[in-house]
Amino acid sequence: MNALYLAVLLAAMPHKPVASARSEMPARSEMPAKSEMAAKPGMPAGKKDTVVQQYRLRYDHKVLRIPGQSIPIGILTRTAKGVSAETKGYLNGDQGWSKYKIEVQGGSYSNGKIKIAKSTQYLKGDSLTVSVYTRKWFLGGKDKFLVTQKIPYNYEDSIAVLTTGNIGRAPGDHVQFGVRTWYNNHQFADRWASKKKKLTGFVFAFDGTHLSKSKGDLTIEVDPEKISRDQVGLTAMLAKDSAIRDSLRITLDYIAAYQCKVVAAGDGHDLHVTADVYDDSLIHAKLLRIDVNDSVAKKTYHYRVNTNGGSMAISSIGGTGLDGRDGLDGASGSMGSDGTVSVDVETTTNPDGTTSTTTNTTEGPGSDGGPGGNGEDGEDGGNGGNGGNIFIRYSQAVAQYLSLIKAVSAPGNGGSGGRGGQGGSGGIGGTGNPPGNNGLDGMSGRSGFDGAAGQKGKVVLTAI
Repeated sequence: MNALYLAVLLAAMPHKPVASARSEMPARSEMPAKSEMAAKPGMPAGKKDTVVQQYRLRYDHKVLRIPGQSIPIGILTRTAKGVSAETKGYLNGDQGWSKYKIEVQGGSYSNGKIKIAKSTQYLKGDSLTVSVYTRKWFLGGKDKFLVTQKIPYNYEDSIAVLTTGNIGRAPGDHVQFGVRTWYNNHQFADRWASKKKKLTGFVFAFDGTHLSKSKGDLTIEVDPEKISRDQVGLTAMLAKDSAIRDSLRITLDYIAAYQCKVVAAGDGHDLHVTADVYDDSLIHAKLLRIDVNDSVAKKTYHYRVNTNGGSMAISSIGGTGLDGRDGLDGASGSMGSDGTVSVDVETTTNPDGTTSTTTNTTEGPGSDGGPGGNGEDGEDGGNGGNGGNIFIRYSQAVAQYLSLIKAVSAPGNGGSGGRGGQGGSGGIGGTGNPPGNNGLDGMSGRSGFDGAAGQKGKVVLTAI
């Protein structure tokens, strides 16, 4: 076979090169990285898989987010390998809070909770901001920023005026009330008016009512002349958005045990009363219209009394007499002076020529103690004032309802007599030989007499 024939035969055969062991190894640039090799299943994880790569802040969405409210929070961490951990408290984890520093814009942080500042004035769409930083070096550096989270405030959707349900419906009655605020997350908060708790954040408009200074609740006007068409009310408005409002309307029934009590400092005032009756078509009831004129104070009191369940008590009371002044106690007697002490020295010559000295001490008699002063008599109590006269003029239609009107003229009680002063103690006698006598105690003063009660006035009824 010549060389030309061999070359043609080799070219016609299929060509498959034989690779050596060296040619099967990939190039150095195609080798997987060490970290990628460690991340494959079955291979040990490196330190990078234990380093936290993600921080998330969680908060309790069920808590109403309004000024003064505390919101539980938690921090969730996750490593590159997907291992997660949670802080203690809200997230029920086992991680402590000491490694974190929490800053709150619009509030404060303490023990796993943030508290929204009470003075925060926010609008719809506003939020507070919570930022988390490292506190210690082992977390990668002190004050290193980790995560921030905006927490939106809940904002008011509507309000409703509340009452306890069983309310009075007569002039002068007190009505316990509050305001329920509904928020955009369908939660609500109730606040009740009281003397100690003012309903800040709201503006009120009154119709025949006012806030009581003594109780802080809602009071219906005492004078029915200031009430229109048997109705009173209250309108509550959100201070920062007056379009959010609600109104309370109360229709009066005038069923009450009214009292007109006029108390004088001396004699009772004369009262002039007029009474008639009329049909009130708005509440479908017969009402007594009663006016009481105080002739001394020059004031007139107006009343409306439902003949079906109401009543009226009118009284003019004399003043109580002044109490008598207590007598002054007597002064104590002066102490007696002690007896005078004298010393006598006598010198004698003894038979052997020496001398002896004898000292004799003697004490004179003590003087008597001074007598105690007498106590002052107590002052008599003043007499009570007389009850005032009450004159009632009524129409013929009122005659069948006179039993609903009670009138009393009451005298004032007499004042109490003053206590007599105690006599002063006698002075102690001075020491001596003999000692002085103690002084006599002073006599106690007489207690004052109680004042006499006043006399009742007249009650006169006259049909007109």
